[in-house]
Amino acid sequence: MSRANLLPGTQHDAVVSALYNAADAAGWNDLTPQERTRLYRQWVEDPEIGGILARFMTPETARSWIKDGPMKEYANASRGTGRYARFGRVGGTSADDVARAALGVNATVVAGSQKSKPHRCLVAVDSQQNSFVVWGSPDNLRNLLWAALRAEVVDSTPAHIVILEPPGQPTTASERKMHRALANRCRLPLYYLPEVLGVVRGRGTAADATPPSSRDVLQVSDDA
Repeated sequence: MSRANLLPGTQHDAVVSALYNAADAAGWNDLTPQERTRLYRQWVEDPEIGGILARFMTPETARSWIKDGPMKEYANASRGTGRYARFGRVGGTSADDVARAALGVNATVVAGSQKSKPHRCLVAVDSQQNSFVVWGSPDNLRNLLWAALRAEVVDSTPAHIVILEPPGQPTTASERKMHRALANRCRLPLYYLPEVLGVVRGRGTAADATPPSSRDVLQVSDDA
């Protein structure tokens, strides 16, 4: 039996919800590896998490299940995507927002083209050739560049990269300089978009999260 099927549905949902609530409260994205390790240990001992898991697996297996299952998907769920999306956030920056940031207000995501790892899609603008748009965090730039280059070379599709800046974490001037040099070397347009993470499901409404406007978008790799 796979790890994903170790828990009955009700217990599985209760544990994932408790994990994500705890991760949100702890500021998971800002934690060091050492702090995350301590949290894993605490969660295994938490009655609402490890206490439930202990009915179905050993503590060692429980830790692996937490780390390689729900928490591996936490970043995606926070953006309303992936297999744990229903436990994450809603109303944040969407693929449509990213598409418009790269290609203007008339850009629309081609139905069925959105994928993850990294996040990417095809975008249509009026009657022009479809474009490839890939987006993610600054620390994932290597994968964004590779995906964009592959689209250009293998699929002959114009590609665009959008770097999302999480709330309160603007990209530094030195980082942007490096990003710009890499994108220009690859002859790829690159943009920055302030990210809206949305609201935690059950703690507000989608109206509480206002997507960034086109005025918030900064393109940094136009010139050579």
